[in-house]
Amino acid sequence: MIPRASINYLILILSCHFLIAGSEASLAAESSIIPLPFQLSPSSKPMLHLGGVQDSSGIRPISGIQIQPTANLLLGGVLSPRKIDNDLSIYYHVLIGYIPKWKFFKISSNLIQIGMHRYRFSNSGDLRWFSFSMMESVKLGSLKMNLCWNRLFTQQWERNTVFLSADIKLFKGFYLRPGAIAKFTPSLDFSPFLFGSISL
Repeated sequence: MIPRASINYLILILSCHFLIAGSEASLAAESSIIPLPFQLSPSSKPMLHLGGVQDSSGIRPISGIQIQPTANLLLGGVLSPRKIDNDLSIYYHVLIGYIPKWKFFKISSNLIQIGMHRYRFSNSGDLRWFSFSMMESVKLGSLKMNLCWNRLFTQQWERNTVFLSADIKLFKGFYLRPGAIAKFTPSLDFSPFLFGSISL
């Protein structure tokens, strides 16, 4: 039988590995699809998100899902394959979103998100990093504009990105979200994207 002290020590080592797992900063900044296209809809039904983002390797297909167990809590995840030459890998992330009661403006709404990102099965090895995001949404008639600041980080590095998008309601339960992700380091770069979201 394994001594309890050994089990505790093993758990501590594994936890530290997960927290300080390395990642290459520029690849993480390019790979990160932030934020998950959460839709702040009055309905609490699960939503499916499908779309694509343009990056240096071409157009990457993206699929995601969100659930809203309470009025101010969102849970979701994204899955995206990525192919560079013959290197096929998978990017995914899971997010928790919180909708606070405070607002910057009467016409706006806010969303705070915390996420864990993984990039797996590539020739460069498995990578892991984390994110903290704050999104401000302003409704102008039938159009909703979203501005989101994102901090990507591990213990070794930090990166900032900005997400700008518009939510267009085509019909009940279906939204179109065009936009772009701006990355600032090592130089300013934009990745356009397009998502469609539908209530299940």
